[in-house]
Amino acid sequence: MWFVAILILLRGVIIRLFFFLLVFANLIFFAWTQGYLGASDESREPQRLAQQIHAEKLRIVHDVPASAVKSADMACRLVNGLNVAEAEALKAAVEAAGGEAKISPVPRPPIFLVLIADLANQAAAEKKVGELTRFGVQGHSSVPLKSGRYEIVFGSFPTEPAAREFLQGIAKRGIKSARLDKREQPILKSVVETRAPASTLLQQLPKLIAPYADATLGECAT
Repeated sequence: MWFVAILILLRGVIIRLFFFLLVFANLIFFAWTQGYLGASDESREPQRLAQQIHAEKLRIVHDVPASAVKSADMACRLVNGLNVAEAEALKAAVEAAGGEAKISPVPRPPIFLVLIADLANQAAAEKKVGELTRFGVQGHSSVPLKSGRYEIVFGSFPTEPAAREFLQGIAKRGIKSARLDKREQPILKSVVETRAPASTLLQQLPKLIAPYADATLGECAT
Protein backbone atom coordinates (compact mmCIF):
# COMPACT_ATOMS: atom_id res chain seq x y z
CA MET A 1 0.00 0.00 0.00
CA TRP A 2 2.77 2.35 0.83
CA PHE A 3 4.19 1.83 -2.65
CA VAL A 4 0.92 2.90 -4.27
CA ALA A 5 0.77 5.99 -2.06
CA ILE A 6 4.25 6.99 -3.16
CA LEU A 7 3.27 6.66 -6.84
CA ILE A 8 0.20 8.79 -6.34
CA LEU A 9 2.29 11.44 -4.60
CA LEU A 10 4.91 11.45 -7.37
CA ARG A 11 2.21 11.72 -9.97
CA GLY A 12 0.80 14.84 -8.35
CA VAL A 13 4.25 16.39 -8.07
CA ILE A 14 4.97 15.70 -11.77
CA ILE A 15 1.64 17.22 -12.84
CA ARG A 16 2.25 20.36 -10.79
CA LEU A 17 5.82 20.62 -12.14
CA PHE A 18 4.60 20.24 -15.74
CA PHE A 19 1.96 22.92 -15.16
CA PHE A 20 4.50 25.42 -13.79
CA LEU A 21 6.92 24.68 -16.62
CA LEU A 22 4.17 25.34 -19.17
CA VAL A 23 3.25 28.66 -17.54
CA PHE A 24 6.93 29.65 -17.42
CA ALA A 25 7.41 28.78 -21.09
CA ASN A 26 4.40 30.92 -22.05
CA LEU A 27 5.81 33.84 -20.06
CA ILE A 28 9.19 33.49 -21.79
CA PHE A 29 7.53 33.37 -25.23
CA PHE A 30 5.41 36.45 -24.47
CA ALA A 31 8.45 38.42 -23.30
CA TRP A 32 10.38 37.41 -26.41
CA THR A 33 7.63 38.43 -28.80
CA GLN A 34 7.37 41.84 -27.13
CA GLY A 35 11.08 42.46 -27.44
CA TYR A 36 11.71 42.49 -23.69
CA LEU A 37 14.55 40.01 -24.06
CA GLY A 38 16.35 42.09 -26.76
CA ALA A 39 15.45 39.80 -29.65
CA SER A 40 14.96 41.47 -33.03
CA ASP A 41 11.61 41.35 -34.73
CA GLU A 42 11.86 42.35 -38.37
CA SER A 43 8.14 43.03 -38.47
CA ARG A 44 8.39 45.86 -35.95
CA GLU A 45 8.74 49.40 -37.35
CA PRO A 46 11.66 50.53 -35.05
CA GLN A 47 13.82 47.70 -36.36
CA ARG A 48 12.86 48.48 -39.95
CA LEU A 49 13.85 52.10 -39.56
CA ALA A 50 17.16 51.10 -38.01
CA GLN A 51 17.92 48.88 -40.99
CA GLN A 52 17.27 51.61 -43.61
CA ILE A 53 20.29 52.92 -45.46
CA HIS A 54 20.53 56.74 -45.40
CA ALA A 55 17.09 57.05 -43.90
CA GLU A 56 17.62 60.81 -43.49
CA LYS A 57 17.56 61.19 -47.29
CA LEU A 58 14.03 59.89 -47.59
CA ARG A 59 11.55 62.42 -48.98
CA ILE A 60 7.79 62.28 -49.30
CA VAL A 61 6.85 62.54 -52.97
CA HIS A 62 3.43 63.93 -53.82
CA ASP A 63 1.21 62.18 -56.30
CA VAL A 64 2.41 62.57 -59.88
CA PRO A 65 -0.34 64.12 -62.04
CA ALA A 66 -1.96 61.65 -64.37
CA SER A 67 -1.32 64.00 -67.29
CA ALA A 68 2.43 63.78 -66.71
CA VAL A 69 2.32 60.02 -66.79
CA LYS A 70 0.13 60.09 -69.87
CA SER A 71 2.34 62.55 -71.78
CA ALA A 72 5.36 60.29 -71.38
CA ASP A 73 3.62 57.69 -73.56
CA MET A 74 2.14 60.14 -76.07
CA ALA A 75 3.24 60.30 -79.71
CA CYS A 76 2.78 63.18 -82.14
CA ARG A 77 2.55 63.19 -85.94
CA LEU A 78 1.72 65.88 -88.50
CA VAL A 79 -0.59 65.11 -91.41
CA ASN A 80 0.07 67.35 -94.43
CA GLY A 81 -1.64 67.77 -97.78
CA LEU A 82 -5.27 67.90 -96.63
CA ASN A 83 -7.87 70.36 -97.78
CA VAL A 84 -10.05 72.08 -95.20
CA ALA A 85 -12.86 69.49 -95.30
CA GLU A 86 -10.44 66.57 -95.10
CA ALA A 87 -8.66 68.16 -92.13
CA GLU A 88 -11.94 68.53 -90.25
CA ALA A 89 -12.88 64.91 -90.98
CA LEU A 90 -9.51 63.62 -89.81
CA LYS A 91 -9.68 65.69 -86.63
CA ALA A 92 -13.05 64.16 -85.79
CA ALA A 93 -11.75 60.63 -86.48
CA VAL A 94 -8.67 61.07 -84.29
CA GLU A 95 -10.72 62.45 -81.41
CA ALA A 96 -13.24 59.62 -81.76
CA ALA A 97 -10.33 57.19 -81.37
CA GLY A 98 -9.34 58.85 -78.09
CA GLY A 99 -6.59 61.13 -79.41
CA GLU A 100 -6.15 64.87 -79.80
CA ALA A 101 -6.00 66.86 -83.04
CA LYS A 102 -5.28 70.48 -83.94
CA ILE A 103 -5.80 72.03 -87.38
CA SER A 104 -3.42 74.71 -88.65
CA PRO A 105 -4.11 76.36 -92.03
CA VAL A 106 -1.24 76.46 -94.50
CA PRO A 107 -0.86 80.07 -95.68
CA ARG A 108 -0.43 80.72 -99.38
CA PRO A 109 1.78 83.50 -100.69
CA PRO A 110 -0.09 86.60 -101.90
CA ILE A 111 -0.49 87.41 -105.55
CA PHE A 112 -0.05 90.81 -107.19
CA LEU A 113 -2.61 92.03 -109.72
CA VAL A 114 -2.29 94.78 -112.26
CA LEU A 115 -5.78 96.14 -112.80
CA ILE A 116 -8.15 99.00 -113.27
CA ALA A 117 -10.44 98.94 -110.25
CA ASP A 118 -13.68 100.47 -109.04
CA LEU A 119 -15.64 100.65 -112.27
CA ALA A 120 -19.24 101.54 -111.36
CA ASN A 121 -21.05 98.96 -113.49
CA GLN A 122 -20.87 96.75 -116.56
CA ALA A 123 -21.39 99.66 -118.93
CA ALA A 124 -18.38 101.49 -117.44
CA ALA A 125 -16.31 98.33 -117.74
CA GLU A 126 -17.26 97.85 -121.43
CA LYS A 127 -16.37 101.47 -122.15
CA LYS A 128 -12.95 101.01 -120.55
CA VAL A 129 -12.37 97.81 -122.54
CA GLY A 130 -13.06 99.77 -125.74
CA GLU A 131 -10.42 102.34 -124.74
CA LEU A 132 -7.87 99.62 -124.07
CA THR A 133 -8.55 98.05 -127.45
CA ARG A 134 -7.84 101.38 -129.15
CA PHE A 135 -4.52 101.51 -127.26
CA GLY A 136 -3.69 98.04 -128.60
CA VAL A 137 -3.70 96.38 -125.15
CA GLN A 138 -4.73 92.73 -125.22
CA GLY A 139 -5.01 89.86 -122.68
CA HIS A 140 -7.13 91.69 -120.10
CA SER A 141 -10.42 90.48 -118.61
CA SER A 142 -13.47 92.20 -117.14
CA VAL A 143 -14.34 90.81 -113.69
CA PRO A 144 -17.70 91.46 -111.95
CA LEU A 145 -17.60 91.96 -108.16
CA LYS A 146 -20.20 91.08 -105.54
CA SER A 147 -20.87 94.76 -104.96
CA GLY A 148 -22.05 95.16 -108.56
CA ARG A 149 -18.91 97.01 -109.54
CA TYR A 150 -16.30 95.78 -112.05
CA GLU A 151 -12.57 95.65 -112.43
CA ILE A 152 -10.38 94.97 -115.43
CA VAL A 153 -7.45 92.68 -114.70
CA PHE A 154 -4.37 92.76 -116.94
CA GLY A 155 -2.42 90.03 -115.20
CA SER A 156 -1.60 88.15 -112.01
CA PHE A 157 2.02 87.94 -110.81
CA PRO A 158 3.72 85.93 -108.02
CA THR A 159 6.03 88.79 -107.01
CA GLU A 160 5.67 92.53 -106.63
CA PRO A 161 8.68 93.41 -108.82
CA ALA A 162 7.24 91.42 -111.74
CA ALA A 163 3.88 93.19 -111.36
CA ARG A 164 5.52 96.63 -111.22
CA GLU A 165 7.52 95.92 -114.34
CA PHE A 166 4.35 95.03 -116.24
CA LEU A 167 2.57 98.10 -114.84
CA GLN A 168 5.35 100.36 -116.06
CA GLY A 169 5.12 98.75 -119.50
CA ILE A 170 1.42 99.50 -120.01
CA ALA A 171 1.86 102.99 -118.53
CA LYS A 172 4.29 103.75 -121.35
CA ARG A 173 1.53 102.76 -123.75
CA GLY A 174 -0.80 105.37 -122.27
CA ILE A 175 -2.73 103.29 -119.70
CA LYS A 176 -2.50 105.60 -116.68
CA SER A 177 -5.49 104.36 -114.66
CA ALA A 178 -4.03 100.90 -113.98
CA ARG A 179 -2.53 100.13 -110.58
CA LEU A 180 -0.98 97.32 -108.55
CA ASP A 181 -3.08 95.47 -105.99
CA LYS A 182 -1.81 92.85 -103.50
CA ARG A 183 -4.32 90.04 -102.86
CA GLU A 184 -4.22 87.39 -100.16
CA GLN A 185 -5.13 83.93 -101.43
CA PRO A 186 -7.74 81.71 -99.76
CA ILE A 187 -6.58 78.82 -97.62
CA LEU A 188 -6.70 75.57 -99.57
CA LYS A 189 -4.59 73.21 -97.46
CA SER A 190 -4.30 72.47 -93.75
CA VAL A 191 -1.94 70.61 -91.43
CA VAL A 192 -3.39 68.42 -88.68
CA GLU A 193 -1.27 67.87 -85.57
CA THR A 194 -2.32 64.57 -83.99
CA ARG A 195 -1.47 63.31 -80.50
CA ALA A 196 -2.37 59.98 -78.90
CA PRO A 197 -0.74 57.09 -77.03
CA ALA A 198 2.06 55.78 -79.25
CA SER A 199 0.59 52.29 -79.53
CA THR A 200 -2.70 53.74 -80.80
CA LEU A 201 -1.45 56.58 -82.99
CA LEU A 202 1.25 54.70 -84.90
CA GLN A 203 -1.14 51.87 -85.72
CA GLN A 204 -4.35 53.76 -86.42
CA LEU A 205 -3.18 56.97 -88.12
CA PRO A 206 -2.05 55.35 -91.42
CA LYS A 207 -5.51 53.76 -91.66
CA LEU A 208 -7.27 57.06 -90.93
CA ILE A 209 -5.41 58.99 -93.66
CA ALA A 210 -5.64 56.22 -96.27
CA PRO A 211 -8.73 57.78 -97.98
CA TYR A 212 -6.85 61.04 -98.64
CA ALA A 213 -4.63 60.74 -101.70
CA ASP A 214 -2.41 63.75 -100.97
CA ALA A 215 -1.98 63.12 -97.23
CA THR A 216 1.56 62.66 -95.95
CA LEU A 217 2.94 62.07 -92.47
CA GLY A 218 5.58 64.24 -90.82
CA GLU A 219 7.26 64.70 -87.46
CA CYS A 220 6.02 67.25 -84.95
CA ALA A 221 8.32 70.09 -83.96
CA THR A 222 10.11 69.40 -80.68
